[in-house]
Amino acid sequence: MTSKQDREKLREQVATSCRIIGMRGVTRGSFGHVSARVPDSDLVLIKAKGPEEEALEFAEPKDIITINLAGEVLEAPDGLTAPNETAMHLAVFRARPEVGSVIHSHPDWVVVLTACDLPLVPMYGGYDPPGMRMAADGIPVYPNSATIVNDTLGAAFQNVMGAKDACLLRGHGLTTAGRGVEDCTSRTLTIYELARLNYLAYAVGRPRPIPDQDLAEYERRQRENPRGDRRSQTGESPFWRYNKKLLARQLGLG
Repeated sequence: MTSKQDREKLREQVATSCRIIGMRGVTRGSFGHVSARVPDSDLVLIKAKGPEEEALEFAEPKDIITINLAGEVLEAPDGLTAPNETAMHLAVFRARPEVGSVIHSHPDWVVVLTACDLPLVPMYGGYDPPGMRMAADGIPVYPNSATIVNDTLGAAFQNVMGAKDACLLRGHGLTTAGRGVEDCTSRTLTIYELARLNYLAYAVGRPRPIPDQDLAEYERRQRENPRGDRRSQTGESPFWRYNKKLLARQLGLG
């Protein structure tokens, strides 16, 4: 069973993820939410909504409440409760026990491109290989823009997302899944940049996928030299450390 100290550390991590995607402009105000499964339990930590809610870029651990996989609120300060779209998070967690974190956001670029039925093309390689791989693998699109507020809609969404780690929502936004909060946050920012570059390319022409031989070369390199999840001595990935420093600089702490 996860200790109270570990749970509070995870709560801080969820709040940090909220601040990162808010600060980076992936989502605005209080729209969107980050969640994390508490290991070895049926508990989920999730960014709360309600009259006392904070925008994601100002989220603190007190804004992260505890629910269970049935959607029941177990721990929440007065004025805070589970988001309306909790059902989306829970549908992914229930169907995929390997998933440790889910993030839902509203990137401008994704909203515009999906509303125009324009796919995300693997238009670059060395610029950002993870984004290239996700685009080449195909990112499913949930066809409805209404919010996902019950288990029936959550199951329909999960049916579209399937085993993929990202799903676009037409005229609505983006949902990502990952092994943990750091992994899921990184994936969210990767797709945000992929959508931004695709939008700019569509604005001046028609983005072309990189050649098949380039895709094959990247696949070969990945097989022969997988980088995996690189960690520093503190246990943080370089990505996570970088974004925490950006947050500190924004607050004048770094």
